[in-house]
Amino acid sequence: MERISGWVLGGAWLLALSGCGSVPLEPEAPTGFDLNGHWVINRALSDPPPNERRLQNEADRALLEMGRMGQRRRMGMLAFVTADFPVLASRSMIIEQDPKSMGIRYESGAYRDVSWGQRQRGLWEVNAGWTEDGLVIASRAEDARATETMRLRQGGRQLAITIEIKSAGDALSVLRVFDRVSGR
Repeated sequence: MERISGWVLGGAWLLALSGCGSVPLEPEAPTGFDLNGHWVINRALSDPPPNERRLQNEADRALLEMGRMGQRRRMGMLAFVTADFPVLASRSMIIEQDPKSMGIRYESGAYRDVSWGQRQRGLWEVNAGWTEDGLVIASRAEDARATETMRLRQGGRQLAITIEIKSAGDALSVLRVFDRVSGR
C-alpha cells in the first residue's frame, strides 16, 4: 500500500509540475484576429510608460542592500525593458500581419518582427501564438521571463496589450491600449 501511495503521489506531483508549463499556443490566427493598421495610444486607458530613471534609482538603492551580484541581476531587467519591449513607451505603431508573422514599426523608429511559433531573437527564446485570451508572445532569457498578451476589443477597433516582465525578483506589469486609426 505504501508503494502505491508513493506512485500516486509522485504521479500527482508530475501532473502538477506539467500544469506549471506554458499554455500551448496555436500557430494560426483565429478568424477575425487582424492587427493590420495604424494604432495610436489611448492615454486614458493605458498605464504610463515605465520611468526608467526611477527604476534605476531603486536599483542603485538596492545595491547597498543586495550586494554587487544582486545589482547585476537587477540591472539586467532595467537595461532591456524599453529596448526589447518598445511598446512600453510607444505612442503609436503600424502593424503588418500575414499568416506566418507580423511586423511592428514603432513611432520611435524601432521595428520588431514576430514569427508564429518558437524562434530565437537575440538573447530571447520567443514563442508566439494564440490562446483564448488572444495573441501571446512569451519570451524567455537566462534570467528573465516576459509575456505580452494582445487582445482585440470593440470589434477590432481597440488593441489592449498586457506586458508582464519578471527578472531576478523584479516584476513589471503594464497595460497599454491602442486605438486603430486606419487599416482593416
